[in-house]
Amino acid sequence: MVYGDASHREERSPDSEVLSGGAKSHDVWFIRSGILRLQRHAYDGRRQILSLFFPGEIVGFDGEFREGVAVEAATQSGLCRIDRRWFNRMVDQNDNLRAELLRQKQNQLDRLHWLTWSLGALAPEERLCAFLALSSQFMPYQPLPDGTGVLSMHLPRRDIADLLGTTVESISRIVHKLADTGIIEIRDPAHFRFLDLPKLIALGKIDGHFDRMAVGLARRRGQLERLIAGGPRSLSAAAAGGRTR
Repeated sequence: MVYGDASHREERSPDSEVLSGGAKSHDVWFIRSGILRLQRHAYDGRRQILSLFFPGEIVGFDGEFREGVAVEAATQSGLCRIDRRWFNRMVDQNDNLRAELLRQKQNQLDRLHWLTWSLGALAPEERLCAFLALSSQFMPYQPLPDGTGVLSMHLPRRDIADLLGTTVESISRIVHKLADTGIIEIRDPAHFRFLDLPKLIALGKIDGHFDRMAVGLARRRGQLERLIAGGPRSLSAAAAGGRTR
C-alpha cells in the first residue's frame, strides 16, 4: 500500500459524513484540503458544532467518537484515508509523528477551551470578531500592499452560527455593523477586506492569544503533511532517524 495513491484519496462534498460516533472505524483521515466539523444535535433538534478540523490535521486517530457525535465535511474537502492498523504501527515506530500528533491534540484542545470560554464569557459580536480574525490563518487570505487583506470565507454562515452559538441573522447584523464602523469592507457575502485587523483582534478579546493560535495553525499544516505524505516508505525512513526508544 502506498499512501497518497489515488485509491486512498477521496473528495467529500459539503454535509457528507466522514466519521459516525459510536461506529467502529477501520481508518483515520488526513485532511488535504477543506474543513471538517465535529457536531452533535441537542434533544430539541438544534445542531451544535463542537469544533473544526483544518488542512494538515489527522482525524480519528485517538479513538472513536461517542454516540450522537459525528464528523462531516463543512466544505468541499480532499481527504486521504489511512488504514488504522498501519497508522498505529507507524505511530508506535516514529517518535516524530507521535510528537506531532500530541501537538495537534493540544492545539485542538486549545481551540475547544477557547470556544467553551467564549460561549460563556463573550457576546456574539465579540465571538464573531475573534472568529473572523482567526479565519485569516486558516481561510484563504490575501494581504494587500496597503496593509489590509481580503478574506475568502468558505464556511457557510449557518455553520459559523452553530459554532459560535448565535444565529445567521445576528451574524449578518454584526458584519454590517463592522462595515459601518470601518473595520471591514464587505465585497460580497463571502469576501471581506480587513481594514483594521488589530481592531478586530481587540474586539474579539484575543489580543494575548492570536499569535500563539496562529503559529499553531501554521505549524500543524506543514509538519504532519511532511511526515505522512510519502507513505510507509517515508514514515519508515523518518522512524529510523526519529526513534529514540
